[in-house]
Amino acid sequence: MSPRSTLNVTLTPELLRLIGEDVSSGQYQSASEVVREALRGFYGGQAKANQSGTPDTALTKSEQQVEALFAQAAAGIAQVDLTGRFVRVNSQYCAILGRPRDELLQLRMQELTHPDDLLHNMLLFRRALETGEAFEIEKRYLRPDTSVVWVRNAVSPILDESGKPDSILAVSIDITGYKTAQEELRESEALKSSILDAALDCIVSIDVDSRVIEWNPAAAQTFGYARDAALGQDLAELIIPPEYRDGHRRGMAHYLATGEGPVLNRRVELEALRADASRFPVELTISPIGGGERPRFTAYLRDLTLSKQAEAAQRESEQRLRLTYEHAFTSIAEVDASGRFLRVNEQLSSITGYSRDELMQMTFTDITHPDDLRVDLDQFRRQMAGEIDAYALEKRYVHKDGHSIWVELSASRVDDVNGKPLYGIRVARDITGSKRAEEHQRLLINELNHRVKNTLTTVQSIVFQTLRNAPTPADAQTALASRLIALSKAHDVLTQESWEAAGLHQIVAEAMEPFRAQGENRIKVVGPQVRLPPSMALAVAMALQELATNAVKYGALSNETGKVEIHWSLDGTSGPAHLHLRWEESGGPPVRPPSRRGFGTRLIERSLAGDLHGEAKIDFASAGLVCTITAPVPDPLAVAA
Repeated sequence: MSPRSTLNVTLTPELLRLIGEDVSSGQYQSASEVVREALRGFYGGQAKANQSGTPDTALTKSEQQVEALFAQAAAGIAQVDLTGRFVRVNSQYCAILGRPRDELLQLRMQELTHPDDLLHNMLLFRRALETGEAFEIEKRYLRPDTSVVWVRNAVSPILDESGKPDSILAVSIDITGYKTAQEELRESEALKSSILDAALDCIVSIDVDSRVIEWNPAAAQTFGYARDAALGQDLAELIIPPEYRDGHRRGMAHYLATGEGPVLNRRVELEALRADASRFPVELTISPIGGGERPRFTAYLRDLTLSKQAEAAQRESEQRLRLTYEHAFTSIAEVDASGRFLRVNEQLSSITGYSRDELMQMTFTDITHPDDLRVDLDQFRRQMAGEIDAYALEKRYVHKDGHSIWVELSASRVDDVNGKPLYGIRVARDITGSKRAEEHQRLLINELNHRVKNTLTTVQSIVFQTLRNAPTPADAQTALASRLIALSKAHDVLTQESWEAAGLHQIVAEAMEPFRAQGENRIKVVGPQVRLPPSMALAVAMALQELATNAVKYGALSNETGKVEIHWSLDGTSGPAHLHLRWEESGGPPVRPPSRRGFGTRLIERSLAGDLHGEAKIDFASAGLVCTITAPVPDPLAVAA
């Protein structure tokens, strides 16, 4: 610090009058310099007086001036000998060090100087003794309570009559407050620098001319300008798109004129410009900085590029989820830990018959079939307890009208960031149709097993009876082939009808088809539309095949004039419906009763009657064979097709 720098020392008018005209009239820059020079002048004058024999009255006046100076000076004043021991101190100096005068006069200044400042102080002290030059120093003293006081000392050697230092005079100013403020400022600046450097947001300060005066690392990274390149630049030209620059300048002018600004202390979103001229969205807040003669402003900017992308992605995700919810062919629901519906889609309403509003007042247990509830509820509780993440099962919902709906359920869980369950997601697919198809398939397989067994039994009987009654192997082969073909054709008819029922007209047509070439138009079929169950259809087809084969061999179809009439009727007036079917031959060779009943006759009269749960009778009338069949028909099938 310059020896002529200003110190906070004031002199009262009375004190100034006490200082000699040769001192007070001098050109001094500080009061401490006045005090120091006055004291030096006093001691110098005292030395001259001793040499010239100045009267004691003159010395007394000078001593009075010094005493007044010591007493009235606002600065602390101390005189030490060449070893640093205090020989004279004023009250202000005692106050600064927090020690009484008697104590100070027993000490040396080295004992009170802070250890960290002592070496530098002693170097200056010794140089002053060697050269007689004054110096100034900022140092710390230790008070009795171990606290530290900062002082600025203006130190001057006092020379004796030979011009050599006799003692040292120090004028001390307490600068603890200044040092504290300086340290606080340094810490504040360090904190500000740390904040600016560590801030993730851009921090940019500008002056009243919109020139950049602060540009933190985040701003450099975001906008692409280094700090040195940005400082001093016009902010509008630097980061504001061209179409917004005039508005920025008008806003600055409006603030300077009115003290108001449209964007001050508000958060706004706008576009900013990077060094490469690319644009990106930012959130901006501008605050005025007080305390200066000219307004300054600090802008806080946050790059919104990632957040805008995240918002867009979230909107897309929400839209995709919403569309998935609404257009999925499966039902989707979200439920809380108690099973209450939080969100449902239209498909769940469609499956269960309940509206969305109704479902939102219910739990999934309310629409679950009682027989399926325990398994589902046990799994759900384990899932919400975190024991399992997901589970799947087949269960039944109960429709609003009371009927059951089979669903295939897949249940998963959504957790929070801490892994605690938030809610469950339940996706269910209506499999009622599949369940019905499975049941139908099971019934068909069972029925097929039954029919195959019956068919094999029929084939076994046909083979056994044919072989036993055929005169020759050739006859057996022919009869067996014919009968198996008839059985096959009956199967074809039933297969076309999915083995549910077959029309009697179709059964007769298929059975008689091989014999129409021989019978030409001599086969007449008359009767209403009647559908027969599979067992009756097979039995009737086999009977017609036997009757037709016999007619070709021995009966009406064995010549060129015979005829066969097949007609039937339904009788349902008294009890269950009954089928009455009649086979009647005419125009053939005279008929004579056989000497023994063959396989065909037994097949019709015994097996057919048993299969039909009815009656079958063959009459070997001489005019032509007649076969009558009477059997009950299930009511749903007796109705005309």
